[in-house]
Amino acid sequence: MNDTIKTINERRATRTYKDEPIEKENINEIIECGLMAPNARHLQPWKFIAVTNKGLIKEIGRRIQNKVIDNPRYSFVKERAKTKEDAIFYSAPLVVFILGDKTNNWSAIDCSLAAENMMLAAKSLGIASCPIGMARFVQDEKDLMKRLGFPENYELIITLVFGYADENPEPKERRKDVVEWVE
Repeated sequence: MNDTIKTINERRATRTYKDEPIEKENINEIIECGLMAPNARHLQPWKFIAVTNKGLIKEIGRRIQNKVIDNPRYSFVKERAKTKEDAIFYSAPLVVFILGDKTNNWSAIDCSLAAENMMLAAKSLGIASCPIGMARFVQDEKDLMKRLGFPENYELIITLVFGYADENPEPKERRKDVVEWVE
């Protein structure tokens, strides 16, 4: 098995991280790999906002948690909060918000491709990652969006956390009945 396929097969969503910062050169490498993602008409409709400030990450996570914790639809957040200090970003040392140009019809696809490139690059560097769906609620916090530098003509597409894993999740079974062959 070649290194690329091995990296794809071994990447897992990690939700427990060591209290250890990621080296700046590794962060830059991960972001560069995001920039190398394919994108429609080479318009590169993305912006990446990388946050390493622990206090700010905690504040954003706490505000999102407080917004959703009593919503029965998100009961898993309440469960996580019982065992994790940070039930949203898992105390990861790096959070990357990937924003897409609102006027570009392909932003969601292009930004998702960039996100996958970044998670695979991180894995190849020995850094774990996890996409964070609950982070979408940061868009309800206008002051945080301004503080983070979200441009008005961009929307949050996906948020990723990165860090050195303090767990080794087992692979989950993948469905094989979703493939149809047309010959």
